[in-house]
Amino acid sequence: MTLQRRLLVLLLAAVPLIWAVAVVTSLLRARHEIEELFDTQQVRLAQQVLALVHARGGELDSSWPEMPRPASGAAAGDVGSAELQDLSVAVWSRDGRLRLADREGRALPRHDGPSGFDDLVLDGAPWRVYYLRADDGAWTVGVGQASEERDEVLQGLLLGQLLPWALMLPVLVVATIVAVRHALKPVRALAADLGKRGPDDLHGVATAGLPAELAPLVRAMNRLFDKIRGTLEHERRLTADAAHELRTPLAALRSQWEAMRVAGDAAVRDAAFRHVGEGIQRLERVVTQLLALSGVEARPAAVFAAPIDWRRVVQDALSDCLPFVEACGAEVDVSWPDDGTAPFPLAGDDALLALCLRNVVDNALRYGARRVRIRVSADALVVEDDGPGVSEAVLARLGDRFYRPHGQSATGSGLGLSIVRRVADLHGLAVGFERLEPPLHGLRVTLRRAA
Repeated sequence: MTLQRRLLVLLLAAVPLIWAVAVVTSLLRARHEIEELFDTQQVRLAQQVLALVHARGGELDSSWPEMPRPASGAAAGDVGSAELQDLSVAVWSRDGRLRLADREGRALPRHDGPSGFDDLVLDGAPWRVYYLRADDGAWTVGVGQASEERDEVLQGLLLGQLLPWALMLPVLVVATIVAVRHALKPVRALAADLGKRGPDDLHGVATAGLPAELAPLVRAMNRLFDKIRGTLEHERRLTADAAHELRTPLAALRSQWEAMRVAGDAAVRDAAFRHVGEGIQRLERVVTQLLALSGVEARPAAVFAAPIDWRRVVQDALSDCLPFVEACGAEVDVSWPDDGTAPFPLAGDDALLALCLRNVVDNALRYGARRVRIRVSADALVVEDDGPGVSEAVLARLGDRFYRPHGQSATGSGLGLSIVRRVADLHGLAVGFERLEPPLHGLRVTLRRAA
């Protein structure tokens, strides 16, 4: 169910319900006011009749069988829309005799109790009668009114109110539908904008002019678009990098394979076979580094909680490098703080930092170093080598993806130091590259907390 339909169902169910509650409330309130008005009139009339009886000194002629009633025509005067048969008056003396009454009043029963209202049924019709007893008990006045009169007034009042209310209910429903559709217009516009987009259109949605309720949703969508755009860019870059880096070793393998296939000389065939093996090793390294870089770059920046065990990190890194270290005849030294302080307190991922250190050591050994010094101090990780060093121009580009200085004979993919930079970024570390001054030569790589 759409949001618009859900709102309309709720509102169209609530509007008639509220309308009915308002009608019932008005009915109850109107009935109360009508009862109050007519009860007040009956009490006042009874008080006036009792006052007239006292004014005559109690001299009521019992020969008066009923109160005078205007007949009709000019003698009766203009009585308007009065319905005199709905109102009756009767007076009883102490001895219980009916001393004064109109035609309807003759039907009122005598009341010996205290003053007050009483609801009766006279000739099959409901009546409301007010009895007023004199303080000395000499006279009792009864004023009755047919309940139908009150019902007629209530019905006329309600019909006068219900007709415009009933006419306004459809108008209110239509106005509700129009208001809901207008209020949800920004939602429809947002849906239309997103529906027209292509699969590569991931630019953010403008939040200007949006209702306050939609702005957080749009901002969350924009953040999601940014993440998707970054993921797609990463995948495209990885694909392009893989295609670029794998093209050369694959072409070399193909040419060496063709040379080995057509070679007639065993020495030539052995040389081609050796080159194929070297090409496979280089291809294996490129693929391994590409997968490592992809895994590192795909990881979002996180808040690490586990403290780094630097001894384990160094041990894991050197274990991975050990075959290459032995093949090169190189030497690796490791030093720790002398004063017993904790080595470089840091929260992070041991495996990632071992990958980072392995790439630094591997890079040094591949480019001519025969001695590598790893120093873990209280605030940094430093790796120094005795290799031939690099120029200032090369130093400025170290860590760029797939960058390799010209004239290098060592196999490599130019991804090792890129992995180092990415792992450092994930841990909030800055990577520094420095040339060592003669006679040491070589390169110093420093990892410390970013400023």
